[in-house]
Amino acid sequence: MLERSPFPQLLAPRLDKLRQRLADAVWTLDPEPLPVAQSRPTREHQPIAATKGLDYRAVTRTPHLWGKIFDQCFWLLDLRGRRTKGRYLHWLDQGEATVYAGGLPLFGFDTGHHYQPLPTGVSQLTVESICCRSGIWVTGEAQGVTDRGSRFEGAYLADRDDDAWSMLHDLDVLLGVAEMLVKRDTPSETPLSAGGYREPFEAAAPLAKRILHLLHAAADAYDRDGAAAGARSTAAILRELSGRGDATVRVLLTGHAHIDLVWLWPEAVADFKACHSFSNALALMDRYPEFVFGYSQPASYDAVERRVPRLMKRINERVKAKRFEHAGAAYVESDTQLPCGENLLRALEVGQAECVRRFGKESNVLWIPDVFGYSACVPQLMAGFGVKYFYTTKQSWSSATRFPYSSFKWRGHDGSEVLAHVSFTHYNQEARPADLHYFVDQHRQGAVHDEALMPTGYGDGGGGPTDTMLERARRSADLAGLPRTAWGRIDGFFDRMARRREDLPTWQGEMYLEYHRGVQTTHCDLKETFRAAERGLQAQEAAHAVTGRGAIDTRPWKRLIFAQFHDYIPGSSIQRVYDEAVPELRGIADAGRADAGKALAKRGGEACLFNPLPMPMVTRHRGRLVELPALSGVEISRAERITGQVAASKASLRSDRLRASFNARGEVSHLIVDGKSIAVDQPLAQIWSFPDHPSMYDAWDVDRHTLSCGTHEKRKPTVTVTGDGKASASVAFTRPVAATSTLTLRYILDAGSPVLRLDVELDWRDPQTLLKLVFPTDYRGLSARYGAPFGSTLRPQQPGPLVNDAQFEVPGSRWATVADDTETEGLMLMTEARYGFGCVSGKLHVSLVRSAKVTQPRDGGGTTTLVSASGPLEVSDLGRHVARLALGRFTADAPRTEQPAALAETLFTEPIAYTGKPTEPTPLTLEGGDSLIPAWVKPMGGGAMLVRFHETLGRRGAAKLHSAEGKIARSADLRGNAIGKASSTFAINFTPYQLLSVLIEPT
Repeated sequence: MLERSPFPQLLAPRLDKLRQRLADAVWTLDPEPLPVAQSRPTREHQPIAATKGLDYRAVTRTPHLWGKIFDQCFWLLDLRGRRTKGRYLHWLDQGEATVYAGGLPLFGFDTGHHYQPLPTGVSQLTVESICCRSGIWVTGEAQGVTDRGSRFEGAYLADRDDDAWSMLHDLDVLLGVAEMLVKRDTPSETPLSAGGYREPFEAAAPLAKRILHLLHAAADAYDRDGAAAGARSTAAILRELSGRGDATVRVLLTGHAHIDLVWLWPEAVADFKACHSFSNALALMDRYPEFVFGYSQPASYDAVERRVPRLMKRINERVKAKRFEHAGAAYVESDTQLPCGENLLRALEVGQAECVRRFGKESNVLWIPDVFGYSACVPQLMAGFGVKYFYTTKQSWSSATRFPYSSFKWRGHDGSEVLAHVSFTHYNQEARPADLHYFVDQHRQGAVHDEALMPTGYGDGGGGPTDTMLERARRSADLAGLPRTAWGRIDGFFDRMARRREDLPTWQGEMYLEYHRGVQTTHCDLKETFRAAERGLQAQEAAHAVTGRGAIDTRPWKRLIFAQFHDYIPGSSIQRVYDEAVPELRGIADAGRADAGKALAKRGGEACLFNPLPMPMVTRHRGRLVELPALSGVEISRAERITGQVAASKASLRSDRLRASFNARGEVSHLIVDGKSIAVDQPLAQIWSFPDHPSMYDAWDVDRHTLSCGTHEKRKPTVTVTGDGKASASVAFTRPVAATSTLTLRYILDAGSPVLRLDVELDWRDPQTLLKLVFPTDYRGLSARYGAPFGSTLRPQQPGPLVNDAQFEVPGSRWATVADDTETEGLMLMTEARYGFGCVSGKLHVSLVRSAKVTQPRDGGGTTTLVSASGPLEVSDLGRHVARLALGRFTADAPRTEQPAALAETLFTEPIAYTGKPTEPTPLTLEGGDSLIPAWVKPMGGGAMLVRFHETLGRRGAAKLHSAEGKIARSADLRGNAIGKASSTFAINFTPYQLLSVLIEPT
C-alpha cells in the first residue's frame, strides 16, 4: 500500500528485531528430554577411563541441582530409538560439560556453546561435567551457579533451520557493517535498535545506506515468504558486496582459548578446560576447513595426557596437518618479574623440550598475552632458546600512558632483539565487523606491516571459538566496508612481519605495565614459599653438580615453573588455589634440600655444611659466624670463623665496619659504613600503613591514591638488646601498628659485615591494609635501580612526566638501590622474598604485606559469576610473618661479594647440613668484573656443571675465570652446549646485562 521508506534511520529498529526473531527461529527442540543418569559428584577429578566402574542414578525430575563448586560428575545419555542423523544435542546445565563417545571427546557445552552436532550412529554418550560456570567474557551469560549447586534442566535433541541460520549470520554481519559506519559518520549516540525519534543518517556512508536498503527488502522477503526466501535475499546482498574488502591492512584470525591454569578455579578444573576447549576446536575443524587454532602452554598437554590420552593423539594429527598450531615456547604463560632468573630460563628450556618431544620441533613464538609486565631480560632468554617472536595484549591495559607500537623490534637490556606484536584490546574476540575495524585502526605500524593479528574465541572457560564466530569470518572475508580477513597461522603472520623488520621501530628495555601493581605483594606467604622452593632446587642441583651426579628429575622443575603462571605466583587466584599450592611448593623446597643432603652424605663422616651458591657466604651456625667457600662442603669444626665484636645498646649498633644509630621510634637516624655516612634525608626504616582500597581489582592493584593517604607509625616501642660484645648483636623495637597489629623490627649486625640486617616479625590483623618500610635518602639521581630476574632495571625516581608518576610501585627481584647519577654513592636494600618497591625523590620504599580481598570464585571480572552465593569477606595474609631484609651503602665499584645482587643471594640462603666428607675445593674463582654475578650451578652429567653469570649494573668489562685443578672451562650457550675452547683459565669479556654460561668439566 505504501512505497518503501526512503529514510534509512527508520529501518534499523526493524532489522535489529528481525535479528532476534531469526535467533528464536533457528532451533526447535524435541518435546521429550533424553533419558539421563548421573554419577555421584566428587571433589577429586577422575579421567574418562574411570567412568566404567561408576554408579549411575537416573535423573527423573528437573530442575535437578547437583554438586559443590568445582565438583566433577559424569552422565550417561541414552539415544537408542531416537532419530539422530543431522541433528544437534542441547545440554541445559549451568556447569561446563564435555561430551564423549567411546572414550573420545567430541565437543563441549559452556556459556558460549549451547548446541553441538551429533555424529551419526551413536547410541550412547558420556558427559563429563564440572560444577562451575566460568565463561566470564561471554556476554549475556551472567547467571552463576548457586550454593545449592549447578542447575540441570535436561538434555534435548534439536533440529536446526538452516535457512534461518544462514540468514541470521548474513544479517548479523551486514547489519554490523552498517551499524559501524553509521556510528562513525553520524553524531547521534542513539543505538540503531532504539525506538522514538531517530537522528537522520544523511552523513552516513553510502555503503551503510545501501546495506540498510537491501536488508529492508530481505526482511520483506522473510516476512512474506519465510526463511528460505529471506536467506536467498541476504545471500544475494553478500554476493553483491563481496570482492570489495579493503586490503590496506588485513586481519589474520587465529583460533584462541586462553586457559588460565589457575585463577577463578583450581588446577583440576583448568585440566578439564584444556580437554574441553581442544575438543571444541577439533570439532570445528571438521566442519570448517579454513579454521586454524593456536595454543601456547605445554603444561596443558600434560593435563590432556593424564585425562584423555586419545585426545592428545588427535591434537598431534592436527598439528601435523598445520591446523592446530602450538605457539608457546615457555611451559606456561609465565609471570616474568617474580621468578628468579634461572627459574624463568627453565620455563623456556622445559617448554622447548616439550615442543620437541610432542611435535618434533621447537616453537619460535612466545605467546603471553595476559602477564602483568615484561622484564627486560626476556628477549635475551628468547634469543638463547631460538624464539624469534613475541605476542601480548596486556600493554594496552596501561592506565597512564599508551604503549606507542603494535609491531616493533623488542630489544632487551643486553641488546638481544626479537620481533613483537601487541593487540590493543582483549584476547577474547568474536570476529564482529566493529572488532575487525578496531584491530586495523589500532595497528600503529599498519603503514609498513599490513596485517593485524586477532585472537578469536572465548577464553577463561568460554570454550574457545564458536560456530557463530566462524560463520561471521566466512562472510567478512572480502566484504565491502571491512578489512580483508582470513584464518591463518601465527608463525606465518610473524614470518611475513619479519620481511619488514628494518621498517619497524624499536623498543628497548622492559615493558612496564601501568596497572596491577599489587601483584608484587599480594599473598606474600605464597611468594616466600615460592622463593624457598627456588632455593631448594638450587641446593639440589648444586649438590648434584659437585658430586658428579646428573640432572635432577624434571617433575619438580615442571611444578615450580607451573607456579610461574600469571595468576598463580602474583596472588590473583582464589584461595583454594593457594591452599593446594603452598603445601606443594613447601614440599619442593624440603625435598630439594633433603636430596641435596642425601647426595652429599657419606657414612663415617663429620658434621659438615654445604654452600649451594657459586659465591662465598657467611652463615650463623650454633651461635657462631662461619665463612663457607663457594660450592663447597666443609667440616664445621674446621670452618673459618668470623671474629670480632659488636657493641649494642638501645640507641645503636657498632662493629668494625658499620655504625647505626636509632631514634626513639626505632628508626635509623645515622648509618655509617666503612667510615662513610649514608646521605639520610629523614630517619630510615620508617613504618607506614595505608588503607588499601583499589578502585578496580583488589588482589591485583595498588593505586596511587593508596600511597598518598598513609600513616607514619610513631607509637612508642619497647626495646630489647641482645648479644652486646659478641660477634653478632641485635636491637629489637616492638610496637603496635595499623589498627590491631603488632610489629617487631629487629636490627642485626654481624662482625665484618657491610650491611645492617632487618628482620620484621609481624602479627598482622588488619584487613585491606598495606604495610611498607620507607627509607628517605638524599640521593636524588634521575633513576633508581631494581633487581630483575637477570640483570637489573633503571626506572625514573624524579617527579614530572606522567610516565614517571605512573611508576609509583614497581617490581624488583629482591633488591633495589637509590643513588646519585654516578652510582658511586647510594643506599642498597636487599630482601629475601619481597618484590614490590618504589622510589620518589630519593625516598625508597618496599612493601611488606598487603591484606587485599582474596579473589572470589563468585567474582567473574564483572561480567559473570561462578558462584552467586555470598560469603564472609576473605583477605589475604592475615597472621604471622617474618620478612628478612638488609640495608647497606651502595657503590657500583664495590667488590663482587658486596654487590646488592650477590647479597640478595648470600644473606638469605641457608647452607645444607650433612654428615660426610668435605667436597673438593670450589670448582672456579672469578677475578675482576665485580658486577658480573654467578647466579646458579646446573649439573650436566659426567662430572660436568654449567655455571650461570649475569651482569647486574649495566657495565661492560673483563674478568678472568680460573677453574680448579683437574677442571677445564669453556663458554657455552644457554642450553649448555659448548661453544668455546676449553682452558683452565680464560678471559671473559662481558657487555651490559649480558647473561653468560660457562661449562666446567673434568680434564
